[in-house]
Amino acid sequence: MSTIEEQKKRLRATFLSRRAALSAMEHLVLDGCINTRIAALDEFVSSDTVVAYAADSCEVNVRSIIELALQQGKQVALPRYNREQKSYEPVLIRNFQQDTAPGKYGLLEPLPELPAAVLSEQSLWLVPAAAFDGQGGRLGRGGGFYDRMLESNPGKRLGVFYQCQFSSEPLPAAAHDQRLTLAVTENKVYNF
Repeated sequence: MSTIEEQKKRLRATFLSRRAALSAMEHLVLDGCINTRIAALDEFVSSDTVVAYAADSCEVNVRSIIELALQQGKQVALPRYNREQKSYEPVLIRNFQQDTAPGKYGLLEPLPELPAAVLSEQSLWLVPAAAFDGQGGRLGRGGGFYDRMLESNPGKRLGVFYQCQFSSEPLPAAAHDQRLTLAVTENKVYNF
């Protein structure tokens, strides 16, 4: 394992343990604050498509943003694993509950018959990760899935985090690591 990969692995464990230490009540309260901040962002208001994610139990739950975007007539896409390409692709949904089923890692993904999204510069990506820094760097979960999706699709990249996931030091990054446009926590919005 390379030095940068060792650093990432160590930091990932640290930041994921911080996030996991939040109680269920803290998650609920902080998620509400974060979702309110997202809904008020110009980038959300002006977006034509929101590319979101189905949260695991420790990530910021953005389900209310998904529902709000659908109510406002925006297109909403979620990642779906493509077994042939061994990568994820954004796929349009119309109804979160009816259009998803457990996928590759047990997270909800769009059903197989739903179409891939065609994204524009007006698309807004809600990007989960283990940590972020003050320069728009992000530390993902280690598979590079989001980096590959972000690299091949347009739009603004909004990191969605708890404040405990902020790194005051720059995070280690490889050439393929994709940067964020902005990030939101319960405390503030970061513009990069």
